Amino acid sequence: MFRRVFIQRTFHMTFLMTMCVCAAVFAGTFQIAPVNPALQEGKAAMGENYGYIPEPVDWSRLEVQGGKADLPSRYDLRDSTLVTPVKYQEDCGACWAFAACGVLESWSLIHAGETWDFSENHMKNTHGFSVGHCFGGNNSMATAYLARWNGPLSEADDPYNPDAVVPPLTVQPRKRLWAAPIYKATMADRSEIQSAIMQHGPVSSPMAYYDSSYSGSPAYTYYYAGTAATNHMITVVGWDDAIVVDGAPGAGVWICKNSWSELWGDAGYFYVSYYDSKAVKEAFGFYDLANPAVTDHIYQYDGLGLTGMTGSPPSNVAYGANVFTAAANQTIIAVGTYAVANNMAYEIAVYDSGIEGDRFETPVTIVSGTCVNAGYYVIPLPVNVSVLNGQQFAVKIRYYTPGWAYPVPLEMPVPGYAAPTSAFGQSYLSEGGVSFEEISYSGEDYENTNVCIKAIAGFREIAPPTPSVRIVGNPQAEIGTRVELKGAVENMTGTVTYAWFKDEAPLPGQTGHQYIISSVEESHAGSYVLQVTDESKGIYTSPPFILEVLSAGTLPLSAVSILGALALVASGVGTLRRCNGKRE
Repeated sequence: MFRRVFIQRTFHMTFLMTMCVCAAVFAGTFQIAPVNPALQEGKAAMGENYGYIPEPVDWSRLEVQGGKADLPSRYDLRDSTLVTPVKYQEDCGACWAFAACGVLESWSLIHAGETWDFSENHMKNTHGFSVGHCFGGNNSMATAYLARWNGPLSEADDPYNPDAVVPPLTVQPRKRLWAAPIYKATMADRSEIQSAIMQHGPVSSPMAYYDSSYSGSPAYTYYYAGTAATNHMITVVGWDDAIVVDGAPGAGVWICKNSWSELWGDAGYFYVSYYDSKAVKEAFGFYDLANPAVTDHIYQYDGLGLTGMTGSPPSNVAYGANVFTAAANQTIIAVGTYAVANNMAYEIAVYDSGIEGDRFETPVTIVSGTCVNAGYYVIPLPVNVSVLNGQQFAVKIRYYTPGWAYPVPLEMPVPGYAAPTSAFGQSYLSEGGVSFEEISYSGEDYENTNVCIKAIAGFREIAPPTPSVRIVGNPQAEIGTRVELKGAVENMTGTVTYAWFKDEAPLPGQTGHQYIISSVEESHAGSYVLQVTDESKGIYTSPPFILEVLSAGTLPLSAVSILGALALVASGVGTLRRCNGKRE
């Protein structure tokens, strides 16, 4: 019989109620960012909790970036079997691990064609934070676990057991995380999270769950309008603008996968109102899972990931650097770090030596760009950096966060939540990027603190990106319907020009990135090709796109919906919320 997990949790809450409310100001001009008020006030300690702990970094300050304008009124990854089975967390506050693994599993299905059942057990038992294995977590804890290459493991490697606390000793992670963007939504603007779900897959989001707000059978809807604590995490797999929820001021729901077994809700799912005061206002994606065979070793001091930020207010610019010692003859191919604000501009410089006095010498390579969304990202280097066993090397990053004066991401102690350690000579800070100071000199608040910068060594060089073009759209259309064929272009430089062809003949006047047929006829059926020319004068031709025109009423309504949605997904190429930019 189904038992829904419930934790009456008072553990660790002494620290939450007594944490310093003020930002710490230390010697020099650097300051530590204020701690998330939800963590300070200990709201999560009160009443029901199913496994969510507030994060020390407050993401409520982030604004919605906006998404696609032509979103469908309904999108459900279940329709195309791009979700994995609903699981059961039992009497254990591990909802956060189930939510994260649900995202990882669907991403693998959608983008790699791989079916995985990842181990929530390993994530809850080896997260490394000052929290019991069944006493909750959050998206940042999941990010830290994945970013340091602790996981994910497969379910077969470490099967779920709410009482187990000892992980397997010899199993290696099955994938490497390269991106964990953060998305936002409001009751009025949901397009950013909706676009993320369509383009990349599900997202993991916190909510406030209270039984009195759940309708149960047959609607399985949920609407909470209060201010009580966020206390649960779910995987969001779609939305439906038409579903009406009793008590909500408007129609529309998020389609949410829970971790309370298929015996709960609509086979494990429920439908949360857009107007819920807590749910799906913030969400993480866990994307771009790399094969472990590509990477050799990760250099890092921030195993617990982002727990704080620093800067020199009112400036929005600051520099952080880490010095590492090579463990073998290796090639550094990428750098990992956090964007603590939307539209963060970065410049990464990698050196084949450590720091000399208070300065770094000539860099081997530089890469710069912008992270549209806050989150964790791995950025490939344009030039690989070779290091020898025992050789020091360094990574320096210039962080610029518009509207936010604490741009440098830190792993730092948070009483009762995170207890990292550090050693002298690992991390450095600078206001102007020329003269650097060892981080502990910034004050006693920086004890056991490091800058969140990772260096990744690879077995082989990463090939430069290859320009490509393809046509995306619905390959089947009924007579009289509208057809949109769009060009999806990747890895091209500068201004590009377009030329459309049908059955090998040019389409006169069609020089845009999309070809629209307002009312399709039988004569429109055929083979379409798009040629794109970029600034280098290279000409790139798409594979043929075959458009089939059918009689009216031929396609079932569900097929029309799914095909159209998948076309929109594909048209999102080039809009992935990643850190991209110019390289030197």
